[in-house]
Parts: sequence; structure tokens; C-alpha cells
Amino acid sequence: MASLNVVQVKRYKNSPNHTHSLLEVDRIKRPKAIRSLVEIEAAKNYSPPAITSAVKEYATLELGLGECARELKRKEVANIKYKIREPTETHLIGNKDLRLDISESISYLTEQGYLVESYCISKRSTKGIVFAHPDQLKKLERHRWLTFIDSTHKTNRYDWRLFTLYVRNTYGCWNVGAHFFVSNEDADMVAEALIIICNKYCHWSPRYILSDHSNIEAKSIAKSFPGIAAGKQ
Repeated sequence: MASLNVVQVKRYKNSPNHTHSLLEVDRIKRPKAIRSLVEIEAAKNYSPPAITSAVKEYATLELGLGECARELKRKEVANIKYKIREPTETHLIGNKDLRLDISESISYLTEQGYLVESYCISKRSTKGIVFAHPDQLKKLERHRWLTFIDSTHKTNRYDWRLFTLYVRNTYGCWNVGAHFFVSNEDADMVAEALIIICNKYCHWSPRYILSDHSNIEAKSIAKSFPGIAAGKQ
């Protein structure tokens, strides 16, 4: 009814009753609230299974949307993650070929006077790069009593994690002791890097190592420094 600016909806001829429950609709297309939760978690760059589990738990316990979230599939989460993560990583520089990028990085660090060593864990097909400047290693040796370890995400296009060791000097300031990149953040990869630093790079034997609430870091420290029970101080 154009003159009244009114739209009237009528049943089409003798069409039968045709209805969908809200749950059926949510199965076809995910509610905006669920999708927003997935996008928030995807920005943190967790794995699709971890994102799926976290969203389902939060939607059920906090939002009362358990029925809607129950149908959320890992494949759908992976697609959303890809759309979210791709634009956020476009600013990361480096060669698109991983092997060439590693080679160029090692050459550059070596030219800058860094000690660099690449390693791998063959049983897991994972790789890592340890690098530290001699001046940093002197600080690591001198102030080794307390060492802080932490990882940083989103530093490269391959999602390798950057670990840094810090030591606290006599002025109470934290200084960098060494770095290492790992393709996969697991205890074996981190432990191998710590062993390279303390056995090949310098005489680093910390009394205490401070980490965040990370089981991976705790296990790697225990593997690298087994303690008195294993005949080591």
C-alpha cells in the first residue's frame, strides 16, 4: 500500500504451515553473539579446537547460550580465524619462503655480532633458533641468580614464538640475556634452547627462574635443570 507506506504480508495462496524453531535457525547460521565470541578468541591466535571449547564454555556458563553454541563446529571456527588473522599479520615483514627467511635472519644476526644456532626436534618436526649478543650473555652470567623467562606472540608471519630471558641487575633494572624462536611452543623445544644457552653460549646457572603460569615453561625448566637429584646443583 504505497499511499500509506505500509507493507502487508499475506499467506501465499494455500501454502501449508512452515515454521523453524530458533535452534534450527541457529544451526544454519550462527548467532551474532556466538560469532563475536569466536572473533575475540581468534584474535588471540589459539588453535581452533581451543577456541571452540572456550566459546562453548563461556556461552553456556555466562551467557545462557549453550544450545546455540553446542552446534559450533571446529571447521567453522577455523574459517573465522583465517579471516580474522590474515589482515592482522599483513604488517609482519620477512620473506614468504620460510627456509630463505631463516637463512637471511641468521646471516643478519651473525653480521650484527650475535651468536646464532638453529636446532630441531626430529621426532616432532619442530625447529628453533637461539640467538644472543656477547654483551647480553655477560649480563646473563653476571646476574644469573634470578632469571625471568617469557614468550611473545605475533612477531612474525609464521607464528613462531619469541622467548626472551631477562636478568635483574644491581640497579634493579631488567636486562635482556638471550632470545630464541620456536616453531611450536612445547617443553622439548624450550628445554633444548635453554640447554644450548647454558652449555654452549655461556656459564649460565641460575638459582631461580621466574615464569608466568605456564606448564610448558615449568616442564622445560625442570628438564634443563634437573637439580641435585640428578647430580647437578
